[in-house]
Parts: sequence; structure tokens; C-alpha cells
Amino acid sequence: MKRTRIKVLTTNNLEISGEVTLFTPVSSDRSKLSDLLNGSRNCIVLTDVEVNENGRQPVKMPFLYLNKPAIALLSEAT
Repeated sequence: MKRTRIKVLTTNNLEISGEVTLFTPVSSDRSKLSDLLNGSRNCIVLTDVEVNENGRQPVKMPFLYLNKPAIALLSEAT
């Protein structure tokens, strides 16, 4: 397992950053964000989350369940 910080832009223009757990396949030493999106679950669980909305004060929360259809863009945080 590998913890990775990601950034998400939702379909309603929220900017969300948080950590996800990526599972490393036995046959590989790499895990991919695409595996997270293509998995059978309907949501992605993020921890240590910060939500930004149109220049307002960021909201921090310990976890968030993010519905996959709400994702417009997803990338690894830099």
C-alpha cells in the first residue's frame, strides 16, 4: 500500500486535496491513480482533506467520501 496526496477538481468547481491509499499489485512495485478510478467502488475515500470553493476560506476535514461521477479532473499533488 502507498499513501499518495491528490488534487481533484469536481464537476461543481470545488478544489479538493487529500490523501488516498493506492494498492500495489503483487506483480508490480507501482500503483496507479487510474487503478483507483477504474476500481469497482463508486466512491474514493480521502483523508487529511482540504476543500476550496471559489476563494472562500478552505475547509479542512479528517476524511471525505468522494463520488466518482463528481470528478472532473484528478492528479497527483506536487
